[in-house]
Order: sequence, then structure tokens, then C-alpha cells
Amino acid sequence: MKHIFVMNPVSGVRNQNEEIKEIVRNVLNEDEVVFYETKSHGDAIGFVSNFIKENRDQKLRFYACGGDGTLNEVVNGAMSGGNLIEVANLPVGSANDFLKYFSDRDFKNFENIINGEVIKVDLFKVNDRYCINVFNIGYDAKVVVFQRKIKKLPLVSGKLAYKLGVAVALLGKLSHKMRVSVDGELTYDGKATMITVANAICYGGGFYCSPLAKVNDGILDVCAVKKVSIPTFAKLVGIYKKGDHLTSEKTKNYIAYKQGKKVVIETEKPLYYAVDGELTKSNSLNIEVIPQALNFVIAKK
Repeated sequence: MKHIFVMNPVSGVRNQNEEIKEIVRNVLNEDEVVFYETKSHGDAIGFVSNFIKENRDQKLRFYACGGDGTLNEVVNGAMSGGNLIEVANLPVGSANDFLKYFSDRDFKNFENIINGEVIKVDLFKVNDRYCINVFNIGYDAKVVVFQRKIKKLPLVSGKLAYKLGVAVALLGKLSHKMRVSVDGELTYDGKATMITVANAICYGGGFYCSPLAKVNDGILDVCAVKKVSIPTFAKLVGIYKKGDHLTSEKTKNYIAYKQGKKVVIETEKPLYYAVDGELTKSNSLNIEVIPQALNFVIAKK
């Protein structure tokens, strides 16, 4: 089996590609390994897809060496290869939120990932893009817009950029008219601050938006945060971050929550949304789960 390491040089605080290469060469034979450093945003999708085309009918394992965005690109490229393809994630990004689902595994030890266990996980499709972790629209997607701009400033890390993005995004309009249907049933129609559709439990560097989610149950977890004022938002965001918003008495009037397989979201005007942190804009979104879609490598215990 070929082991292909797709390395994002701008993930995280510093470039760890040479360290990754050294670890890999101590564990795997040189003829089993391919290293590829991405050149631009979206490059990993094309590289992975083309590599699969050139190595048809071979078992391949792709390692996304970066954060959730790099993982998303590798997954989108890997879906052209069917059941012979495996995907792993070496967590050198700013957050690596998808891996927080597997809290009993040590992903910091890269050897444990290379020698890891393969499991089936669900994916879901947002219009024409695959998502492995969380889709979000509204305020938190706007945070990512500002985070990207702030991160370009000198000496600003990914985590600091996110915190500053949270503050700057509060200065604009907080809620928008949104209509959400789950499995053909209207779930919410009104002004919403943000909406998440999740396969796993966490996004945004540690916000547990969907604490009940399971990555292999064939079900999506949909959570709409209704219109709130800035003071109320500031008061309740800590509860949301910890994942207590589905049970807390303080948040029950502000949350619409539903599980299902197909989700339709419509907005009055195009809004930014994020698919595993990757941004685009739309006013009409069709979202559908794809059960057991991907062979994913989790770290050996």
C-alpha cells in the first residue's frame, strides 16, 4: 500500500513538514511513501484525485497533514477512489476539531496514526462539496471570514486570529432570516444567529455544537441558534462552547435542534457558510448524509 502525505505548509503556527518526513522515514520504507506539499488553496483536491486516477485499482492511504480544511480537501479528492482509499489526519493545523471526536486516541503520536485502525465514517454533501465534520452558516461563518483576514497580519496565530474574528464579527448584523427543513419537515423559520449541521461534535477550535453526534450513525445533527441580542449572546456563548446548550435551562428558548438525513436551508440573501472551515456563499443549500462513506484511520490505542 502506498502512503501519500499531503502537507499544507501554512497550517498551524509553523511548518512541520520536515519533522513529519523524518518520522515517516523511520516507520515506513522509502518506496512506500510519497510526499506532496500543497501549493495553493484547493490544490490538495486536484492532487489526490489525479493520484488516484494514475494509480487505479491500488490501495492508497492519504494523510492530510494540516487542519480541518486540509482534511476536507483530501476527503473531497479521495471520494473519487471508492473503497480502496483510506484517509488519515496528522494534526498540525490550528484546531483539528474532527479528531476531538476520538478523544480516547493519541493523535499527537504520528506513529500511532501510521499504524492506526481503519473505521468507516459518514460524510455529508453540502450542494456539491463533501463535508466530514461540521457545516455552519451565519455569525460563526462570518467569524471565519474575519479570521482569514486577521491571520495574514504578522505574528498572529490561528487561535488568536479566531478570537479576534469573534470580536470583530459582533460589530455587524448578528441575525438573518433563515428557513430550515429536516427530512421534509419545517424545523425553523425566522431570524437565526447561526445554524450548524454536524457529523461530529466540535468546530471553531473547541465549540461543541453537537454533543450528541456520532460519526457513523447515518444521521446529521442540526442546531439553529435563534435571534439573540449581543448581551444575550455574550452571556450564553460559554454554555454553547461547552456543549451544554441542549440541556441548559438558560438556552432552551434560543435553540431549535433536530436530527435527520436531509437538510434544506434557505436564506433571504446569499450568506457566507463554511464546510469544515472552507468558505463560500449561497442562499440555497441542500445537505444530505452519505452513510459509511469513507475509510478513516484513527490512532492506535
